[in-house]
Amino acid sequence: MITRKDEVEAENSAGFVARVREWERVAREAHFKLTKMAALCSISERQLERMFKRYLNCTPSQWLRELQCRLARDLVAQGYTSKAAAAELKFATDAHFCREFKKVFGTSPQTFAPNRLAYLSLAGLDLLGRAVRETGELGAMEAPRLQGTGSNGRLYAA
Repeated sequence: MITRKDEVEAENSAGFVARVREWERVAREAHFKLTKMAALCSISERQLERMFKRYLNCTPSQWLRELQCRLARDLVAQGYTSKAAAAELKFATDAHFCREFKKVFGTSPQTFAPNRLAYLSLAGLDLLGRAVRETGELGAMEAPRLQGTGSNGRLYAA
């Protein structure tokens, strides 16, 4: 049997989740700080934690970190450097940003950079050009396979 309390709870839940865009705005305004966010909403940090746990099944800190990383992914995809995205989204340092980004997405921010694919194809052409210079042939030669990247971000042939 559905009670009035259940109906109110469903309305509150739907309303809270529907206002996620509003929460994103508040988070930006609060510089992604939980304390400032609670103050802007005129509620205690603990109350904010309870609301997030109840309606989004995560803590506000987790949600803020994931929001920052999602926004950073969008900035990097638009052409921002990791350092610029970190500064824009109020991360303490760019190293801290990269570490948190990897926790959320499992890869570095530059994976989402728009020139990443162009760089990979240019690297492949560079390897092919090097092979042609060494052998002097292009005829039936296969393009070298790319094996991976080194610590400097450059690609190496297999």
